[in-house]
Amino acid sequence: MLGQQLRVAASHAEACTGRMRAWRIHAYGPTTELRLEEARVPPLRAPDEILVRVHASSVNPIDVAMIGGYGSKILNTLRTIESGEGIEFPLIAGRDFVGEVQRAGVGAKLKRGERIWGVIPPHRQGAHSEYVVVKNSWSGKAPSTLSDISAGGALYTGLTAASAVRGAGYGQRRGGRVLLLGLGGVGHAALQLLVYRQVQVVVGCAGELCERAMTLGASRALDRHAPDYDKLLEECGPYDAIIDCAGLGGWEAGARRWSFSRYVTLSSPLLRDTDARGLPLGLAAAACQLAGQTARALAARGAGGAARGPGGAVPHVRWAYFMPNADDIEMLRRLSESGEYTVAVEQVYPWWEGLAAYERMARGSARGKLILDFKAPPPPVANN
Repeated sequence: MLGQQLRVAASHAEACTGRMRAWRIHAYGPTTELRLEEARVPPLRAPDEILVRVHASSVNPIDVAMIGGYGSKILNTLRTIESGEGIEFPLIAGRDFVGEVQRAGVGAKLKRGERIWGVIPPHRQGAHSEYVVVKNSWSGKAPSTLSDISAGGALYTGLTAASAVRGAGYGQRRGGRVLLLGLGGVGHAALQLLVYRQVQVVVGCAGELCERAMTLGASRALDRHAPDYDKLLEECGPYDAIIDCAGLGGWEAGARRWSFSRYVTLSSPLLRDTDARGLPLGLAAAACQLAGQTARALAARGAGGAARGPGGAVPHVRWAYFMPNADDIEMLRRLSESGEYTVAVEQVYPWWEGLAAYERMARGSARGKLILDFKAPPPPVANN
């Protein structure tokens, strides 16, 4: 008990000194732009904000993309709207975390000393640092059933999956049949959310992940490397929805004569279009692509003699995105507490090996979450 009290006191004292360590970039580029630097502890700027001492945080594909400049046009616009400055550098990535409250604004729901988890919108400074500031609506009490390592990688993928499941028409609906493509971090979360809603889920994934899919509650798991994979995807329908967590994109909706009502993908061209063309032209180009993806899906289905999905619904394509949502954060806490939401972790890196974690994510095909452990002891000092 005394040791824990001393650690808490030391952590609070560190926050009061105003300095922390953070993984930052000063220009867009490859992962080698990342630097572990001393930085200023962020201040509270609103009554509903809290300062959190980070215990663990995950590295996600969006982090690698953002340090390469992905989404900078829209994100800088949001920064300007929020702060009037639009300052992008130095930039700290990292979208989810678990930690302990160090300071709380007068309107904060969480209090000093509480163990919490949370997320940060992409236009705000992220969680790959010792301290982070979040709002009430981006955080909540962390589930007692998840360790810091699991909880630190739970929310980004969980909230992204919740957005995709809602886009597929399963915000409140139960039952039905859904095809889930991909079983990475978001697919792992989406499968559990769908099973919770009593959906029959057919999963298309790498062969070595089929057993995991069945353990999580899939009704069937298809090896995407099998020679009859495409045929089985069509034969296992019709589907109320198809959720693409494999990065295939909206054009894939028209690649087969499968029967579905909604095709939801997490791979949208919106941010890339605005990066390349600017906001007005980029938004227009993205809207044209979305219309074209739905038109292609309709054409492919029409050629097969089945232009409509289950129940006579006209099939269409939707895009889903990560977004902080207080209700979904609380839902994920309840599911975690009841054992219905788990996190698969591939590897844990001590905070001072953050660059190695980014490089692993940049190679792709991770089979679980990559976690930065900010409670890990510092590296040993070499004796010369």
